[in-house]
Amino acid sequence: MLTSTTVETPDVPTQALEKMVRATWFAAVPGLVDSLIHDARNPLNALTLNLEVLTEKIRALPNPVPSADKNLRAIREQVFRVDAILRKFADFLAARPAGAGEANLSELVVRALEVLGHEARSGRVRMLSRIDAGLKVRFEELSAAPFVALQPVLRGIQRSVPGGEISVSLMEEGERVGFTVTDSAGSRSETHADVLSSLEWVCTQNGGSVIVRGADCQVVLPLVQP
Repeated sequence: MLTSTTVETPDVPTQALEKMVRATWFAAVPGLVDSLIHDARNPLNALTLNLEVLTEKIRALPNPVPSADKNLRAIREQVFRVDAILRKFADFLAARPAGAGEANLSELVVRALEVLGHEARSGRVRMLSRIDAGLKVRFEELSAAPFVALQPVLRGIQRSVPGGEISVSLMEEGERVGFTVTDSAGSRSETHADVLSSLEWVCTQNGGSVIVRGADCQVVLPLVQP
């Protein structure tokens, strides 16, 4: 017998409900990304296995096949490249809540630049970077660290005109870390207010701040001293 249950929607303003829907959706994303990567890597593993079998069969032929090794090697390299890209995106985008802890912001910003490479190329935006190594920041929730590393760079790319460039720097500034993205949009009107509000909230929760002046967007966070 089928039964139905009516879910009563609380008396919440429409705008708040929209935010709840977005939050619920994005909360589901990490699991979906994990599933995607898992399902995509299965056929890649099958391709790798069958490629090795095919390689042995071709090498066992009485007459050599011209350029076979070169072609097989090129296929193998591309399979490995796809696998590496999937792992890179999954590790960065599928971050889950893990409690408080230290994050190597230098490594995260470098990975963010890699993940956003296609976005920059699509917009014909050149990325210049200077990243000091080994800069660590403590986060009350470690899953917020990739967000902080990604959003300023993504905002800069999206603000820039085709043919422009963004400059990304991460440097030690005394007892703090300065993460600055300078885009080529100058002082044009802000179209990413929601991004900045979210970024400011995360940084404030972790003892930092966000400073926006014209083309510069700077995230400042306390540095974990070695």
